[in-house]
This record gives sequence, C-alpha cells and structure tokens, in this order.
Amino acid sequence: MRQFVRLISLMLFISLCACTKKQEKVEIPAILQNHPEKALFTKLNDTSNKPLILFNGKDLSGWYTYTDKYGKDNDVDQQFLITDSTLYFAGEPMGYLATNGSYKDYYLKVVFRWGEKKYPPRLDSPRDSGILYHFSEDATDTVWPVSFECQVQENDCGDYFLIGGVTADSPNRLPDSGNRFIRTANYENPNPEWNTIEVICWDNRSEHYVNGHLVNQASDLSVSEGRILLQTEAAEVYYKSVELLQLK
Repeated sequence: MRQFVRLISLMLFISLCACTKKQEKVEIPAILQNHPEKALFTKLNDTSNKPLILFNGKDLSGWYTYTDKYGKDNDVDQQFLITDSTLYFAGEPMGYLATNGSYKDYYLKVVFRWGEKKYPPRLDSPRDSGILYHFSEDATDTVWPVSFECQVQENDCGDYFLIGGVTADSPNRLPDSGNRFIRTANYENPNPEWNTIEVICWDNRSEHYVNGHLVNQASDLSVSEGRILLQTEAAEVYYKSVELLQLK
C-alpha cells in the first residue's frame, strides 16, 4: 500500500512539474510584442533564452575601460565607478566602457540619467554620452571607434551617428546631414529623471527607442555585429542597468 501511495505521489509531482513547465512564459519586452518583424526573432519563444545582464551592479566584469588620455584598462582618474549598484561616469577624460564580448541580432535595454557637472570643451553644450554598437573585435580602440552610435545627449536622444566610415540608410536621412540621422521626436525625461534607451539590431537593420517610443531606424548597416560601448564625453552620467536579449 505504501509503495502504491508513493507511486501516485511521484506521478502527481511529475505531472505538476510538466504543467508548470508548459505554463512558463518568456517575458517579451513591450516594444517587441507587436513588432512587425517579430516572426524573425526566433529566440523570443525559447524559454531558455533569458536576458543577459551585462552590468551586474557590483563590478565591471565583462567590460574594459578606455580613455583618450590613458588608454585601455588604465583608469587612473577613477573615471568609471560603481555607486549604489549604478555605473557612474565622472566625465573626464573622454572615453568609454566596452564589452569584452561581441553581439549580433539582439535587443538592448539601457537605463540612464544625467549628473550635474560638465567639463571643457562642452561647458556650454548639452550633456553628452552615447551607446555605440557593432564595434568589431578587430577594430582599434580610439575616441571614437568605428561603430554606430545611438546618441545619448540632452534633447537629442536616439539620433544616429555613423562613426569611422560605417554606412547605413534611413528614412530620417536629411539632405547634407552627413553621418547623422536626426530622431523624429524628443521623448527624453527632464534631468535628473531616469530614461530608458532600447536598441534593436537584427540582420543589417537597427532601431532606436526612447522611453518606449520608436524615434529612429536604419537599414543596410555595413557592419552587423560587434562590441557595445557606453560613452563618457565631458559630462557626468549614471547608467543603472544594461541588459541584452538575443533575438535570433
């Protein structure tokens, strides 16, 4: 009798586990839920495809530093710090924090806010930073490296900059705009509120979102994968979280 009860209990446990597994859902970011290209994002329904936390809130594991003054992994001026589980960029000298790893076909979510201080040569300019992506592993570290930039600048968040010779096309390309595609609208929250920047990259295309609003897009990107950089450019800035979700 005891063996029979144990067998029934085991069968119920296995059944419960199976039901729980079936009910498990992938948390899909809001901007991907109704995306017109969602069918191409084949990993969205993979329950094993969890967001990759690029910044762990504790240290700079998975990243390296670079400044125009001191080079790679030589943060003499304590430019890149962690305070209250948040990345803090002091603003000088100019440079960036870069992932060691290279990525393609992904959704990137970055939460940031501005600090107060600004430094020469941008004392009279808007506070400035940036999210640079598709920086090839074999490209040279410099200010600024070959990549595409999602502009993070006061009142200009979401602009594209094509840096170091990369090319792309956009419906937001203006005559004589050169290497810059202007975002369609300003959805940035006022300082010191937090802002969410989301970047979607797939195949040779990308899109920029600011606080949930699509503000820019580009196609025919000449580079489709690479490192991700967070820029420091003469202004204090805080980055609270950096997450990546593979799409394909």
